[in-house]
Amino acid sequence: QAISQSLRTFDRSDKHQKQRYDLHEGLDGTLLILRHRLKGERDRPAILVSKDYGTLPKINCYPGQINQVFMNILANAIDAINADRATQSVAATIEITTAATVNNVIVTITDDAGGMPVEVKAHIFESQFTTKTAGKGTGLGLSIAHQIVTETHGGKIDCYSKLGKGTTFTLSLPIE
Repeated sequence: QAISQSLRTFDRSDKHQKQRYDLHEGLDGTLLILRHRLKGERDRPAILVSKDYGTLPKINCYPGQINQVFMNILANAIDAINADRATQSVAATIEITTAATVNNVIVTITDDAGGMPVEVKAHIFESQFTTKTAGKGTGLGLSIAHQIVTETHGGKIDCYSKLGKGTTFTLSLPIE
């Protein structure tokens, strides 16, 4: 029942009009949809998700599009961790924090995978850029996420990455 509710929430029909939306609901729904990818298996350890949610107001947005941004970033974090841990049995973590300022809500998603080189990071928001092997990625996820956050919602998306340490995506969305 929870998965069905999450799928309905995730795929909201909001193409024509912005709605007031609780970002925590979107994050939790996205994590529920991805939970099978977070569980450990024989060839990889489980990925622990740490949530530090602050008090956020509902924001005026297109919920389905914002959920797509969460899905793209979280799925990429899982992929990066799985690639980084392919030959190891080391625990992995994704941290999600949220906070509000006077004008914006801030969502930060951090993974502890291997990070990315500067030359890769310089292209991550470009359409059709991917580091994944053929058939594994289209190179559209982060490009679409960037467009949704910046153009459609008037926000900002930043990426910080350090080789050997991990990657952090920070979303800033206006409260309006």
